[in-house]
Amino acid sequence: MGLKPDLRALKKWGQNFITDPSMLDKLLRNVNPQADDIMIEIGPGSGALTRLFAPRVKSLHAIEIDPRMDEYLEAIQTEIPSFSFEHGDFLKWSPPEELGTFRLMGNIPYYITSSLILQAFEHHERIEDVHFLMQKEVGKRLVAPHGSKQYGILSVYAALFAKTEYLFDISRNVFYPIPEVDSCFVRFSFNEKREVGPEMEPHLRRVVRKAFNQRRKTLRNSLKDILLDRNSLENDFNLNLRPEQLSPMEFLRLTELILNA
Repeated sequence: MGLKPDLRALKKWGQNFITDPSMLDKLLRNVNPQADDIMIEIGPGSGALTRLFAPRVKSLHAIEIDPRMDEYLEAIQTEIPSFSFEHGDFLKWSPPEELGTFRLMGNIPYYITSSLILQAFEHHERIEDVHFLMQKEVGKRLVAPHGSKQYGILSVYAALFAKTEYLFDISRNVFYPIPEVDSCFVRFSFNEKREVGPEMEPHLRRVVRKAFNQRRKTLRNSLKDILLDRNSLENDFNLNLRPEQLSPMEFLRLTELILNA
């Protein structure tokens, strides 16, 4: 089912629908859904990706915030028994226990891309992998090396919380309406050994956020309210560095030192 001519994309939900069949096929090939997969889709819209994925997996459950999409998604639900959907905001969603582990995918809105990525990381213990179609600029930040202008909070999280792969660029011309920026496709995998244990995770998040929220300042100044005993760290870490000078592993080491001080 195509989009009705009078269905306008709404800016408040950052809607840009994929209309290019060859791009839909390319996304499908890269995700490579399997018959025993349980998948969650964020923002299916009219179901362009949903129609390709749902027949190939054990179950696909979509979370859609726009009630106008009901007629499209209800039609898919009638045709494909493995598909279900609910109205909701993924940022407020928590996976029910009975869902087990799952794969996550979505053509996510540009204006909340960072928030959705962080929300996915929150549920990493339940997720096998994530495939997000996102703004190219954000994708580049995710894989940016330390020392570069693009390096930031997401870069550190992406390196420490997941195996992050920038898969390919996506032209703005495959969408309706055509957005003002190009996109990319990114994969996060969580089934490998993680650098950050659950007890360390909240402390690391705090250190990284505080450091980059004042990225022009040295660590000595940006972290002053959590460096309870700066003198004890002086011999082990250079607090005169700025956050972009630290690699992800150095952020982890700094967090461990702060906790042990």
